[in-house]
Parts: sequence; C-alpha cells; structure tokens
Amino acid sequence: MQNIKPMRPISPFLSQLQSQFLRQLQFQTQRTLGAIALACATCALLLWLGINPHRAGANPLPQPPHIVAWASPTHYAERVKQDIYGAPARNPFIVVIHETVGSARSAVHLFQAPDYTKNGNQVSYHALIRLDGTIIYTVPFQYRAFGAANSVFMGINGPESVQTNPQVPGSVNNFAYHFSLETPPDGRNNADTHSGYTVAQYRSLAWLVGFTQVPQSRITYHKTVDRTHSRKDPRSFDQSYFFNLLSSNRPSRFSTRS
Repeated sequence: MQNIKPMRPISPFLSQLQSQFLRQLQFQTQRTLGAIALACATCALLLWLGINPHRAGANPLPQPPHIVAWASPTHYAERVKQDIYGAPARNPFIVVIHETVGSARSAVHLFQAPDYTKNGNQVSYHALIRLDGTIIYTVPFQYRAFGAANSVFMGINGPESVQTNPQVPGSVNNFAYHFSLETPPDGRNNADTHSGYTVAQYRSLAWLVGFTQVPQSRITYHKTVDRTHSRKDPRSFDQSYFFNLLSSNRPSRFSTRS
C-alpha cells in the first residue's frame, strides 16, 4: 500500500473524534480501545473519500464492510481543470461500472505494481467490490483513475470526453468515478455471460453510488463508454434490480467532494 499525503487539514469533526479517543485511552480496556480506533479510522476514511460523516446515517442501506488498498501513484493522476486545448473541463460527474474479470486480489495487485506502467497501460478503479460485498478503496475520489482509456459518454447535450494527453485519446476519466464488481469464478474468461453478481455486491454498489450524488442518467458501464468496442463489462449485470435498489435506498441528503 502507498502512503498518500493528505490534501487538506484534518476537519474539526475528525479532530474532535481524535480528542475523544485520547480521553478514552485513560480508562477503556484494550478491547474497547480497538473498537474506538476502528470507529475513528472509519470516520477518517469517509472524510478522505469525500463522504460527510454527519449525513452518512441518512442512507437507509447499512454501511458495507470496507478496506483500503491504495494503488501505486503511477496508476492515477490529478483531475484537470482544462483539456490540452485550454477548454474548461467542467463535465458533471458520471459513474462507470466495471467488472474485474479476474479476482479482486489480482486487480489490487495489478494496481499496486508500478512496473506495470512501463507498457503504457496504467489502470485503476476508485473502488472495487468483492463477492462478499466488501468495498476495497484503491484511488481517492478526488483523483482521476485510469478506468476507461479511449472512451466517451453520450450525455443529453452530446458526446463528453476530455483529452489530457496529446498522445492519448480523450476519455471520461477526468469526470468519472470508476467502480468495479469482482467477477464470479465462472466468469473469469472471455465468455459473454456468467452467473452474475451477489446480492451483497449490488447492495454495496448501491450504497457507494448513492453517496456520489450522480443521477441515474449519468450512471453507465465500461462497455457503453468504450470507443474500441472491445469491452463487455459488466457482463450479466441486472440493471433493473440495481436501479430499483438504488432508487429505493437513496438518502434524502448526502454530501461528497469532487
């Protein structure tokens, strides 16, 4: 895992939590200390990812289990404010749903291997979701993950894409949150379909997408934005089930940072 320098000072909310934690150190047992430390770590993670802990409880879905496995810094970059031609890059955010094709562990290993970039094939998601529903955060939301290289989103006002490198085609990466579902074992191949994703994965994905504030009209798939027409993911995705779950469990108020 990579150590990432915080982008901003610790918030007053988190500072207060830390002060409370220090006071608890004086009289709590080791078991209780572990629980408090976990709670503080969870709040810190939510703040870092851009989720406001004050409003997190508004989401009817329970918070899924999560872990952090940061990608190598060579696999992500800053979100730019203008493209290579100087035009403003102010596209509203989208969510792009992927699948890993391999195991979640192999995907994380790939993201953490800086030597992989020697081939010019940087790749990453902001988060991936294991078969048991555990969310693995791999790229902080404020950064640009390399989830869809040559891609375009067809918005209501026409095609949307941002070119950030004159040697690389434009993509949706600058304004996308990339979330990937771990592929079931029977789908780790080139077939067009597989047995599908677990209920736990759909619930965790709905929880994660809910906090991005991205409307349903701007939720899309890797295979949809890919301009090479070579991507199939996410295969066997139950769109109706997911959107029903998302719409019935969206919090009334939530906040994220871009």
